[in-house]
Amino acid sequence: MTADERRATRIPAFNLLWGAETLAVTGQQFSVLALPLLAAVSLKASPVQMGILMACETAPFLLFSLPAGVLVDGSPRRPLMVGMNLLRALALMLVPVSALLGGLRLELLYAVAFLVGSFSAFFNVAYQSVLPDIVSAAALNDANSRLETSRAGAEVLGPGLAGSVIGLVGGAAALWINAGTFLVSALLIGRLPLSERPTPVGRPPPMLGQMREGLAFVWSHPVIRPLLLCAATLNAAQGLLDAVLVLYLSRSLNLTPALIGLVFVGSNVGSVLGALLSGRVATHMGTARAAVLAALLAGAGMLIVPLAGVAGAAAVPLLILARFLYGFGNLMFFVQHITLRQSQTPPALQGRMHASVRFLAGGVFPLSALLGGALAQRLGIQAVLLLAGVTGIMAWLWVRRNGLRRLDAVA
Repeated sequence: MTADERRATRIPAFNLLWGAETLAVTGQQFSVLALPLLAAVSLKASPVQMGILMACETAPFLLFSLPAGVLVDGSPRRPLMVGMNLLRALALMLVPVSALLGGLRLELLYAVAFLVGSFSAFFNVAYQSVLPDIVSAAALNDANSRLETSRAGAEVLGPGLAGSVIGLVGGAAALWINAGTFLVSALLIGRLPLSERPTPVGRPPPMLGQMREGLAFVWSHPVIRPLLLCAATLNAAQGLLDAVLVLYLSRSLNLTPALIGLVFVGSNVGSVLGALLSGRVATHMGTARAAVLAALLAGAGMLIVPLAGVAGAAAVPLLILARFLYGFGNLMFFVQHITLRQSQTPPALQGRMHASVRFLAGGVFPLSALLGGALAQRLGIQAVLLLAGVTGIMAWLWVRRNGLRRLDAVA
């Protein structure tokens, strides 16, 4: 097999999808920062209300991932992705319009966060499922690495830029930028030369039966299950952390929006390097050992965050380091995880496989975000940060204990 056959960039369809996704995720950094800042600063949200907001963003993983998998496996995926991008743009526009009319409320932020998360749940399952149809199996790792490198690279500039723009024009107005990037991304995906699979003739099997088939495949698979459990533990820790992180940075540490954006840049720089180096690390260490190392680094990054509260002038550099370690480890783990999932799953189950993983691993995030907000209200933000760090540092045990030999066998 030649090096050229392993390169995803030789395929025009991949390059188009790559560009569309990079543009969308760059704009998304504005809403990632603007929505919680609007809640925390403009609307004076409590810790419980911040937890509700984070849960609204991620609850669709729990509610809609499984139906999304069935829909993706049985429907044309290009119009589905275009439609989801258009709907995400329209939902985000509700916030600046309401702000102009003087009707901005926490309930509206909850609704917008939930809508954008819902449309993203359908889009992301389709986007991951379509990749094996665009590139060969040999180029899958390169395609995932490039997509995640591009995504992380866009995110490096995104938070800092978003923080600066939000400081100048306000969080509500900054959301016009994200809406615009979703619209342009929809136009690019509409040009994707994708050969859709023929729609099955006859009455489709019941939706619940198709969902069960996807869940059973994921849970019984000796390679996918340990990766799933590791990802779920990391997501649980991240849900706890994200529920209080903006409050911690803006209120406990009194950081400005620009400095908060700079802290978020740390995780994105780490993500870029994690995506760039994931293939080399896996080649050198083996896929399983690379996954173990990646999960351990991600957990360590979360464990460092609460130390910033007692670090004084070193708080911001320490937070940037913490987010860097998390970004590096999390992204390196994700690239290996998704490539193995895609390569181990037959085409007819791609959508339901991705949906089942999102349901089981992503579904813990909103629950832990709600728990984080409630615990912060009762025990304080620092206690939640410590709980998140301890949970995150334990995630690597799933792969270390259950999946090491199996992962190396298929790498």
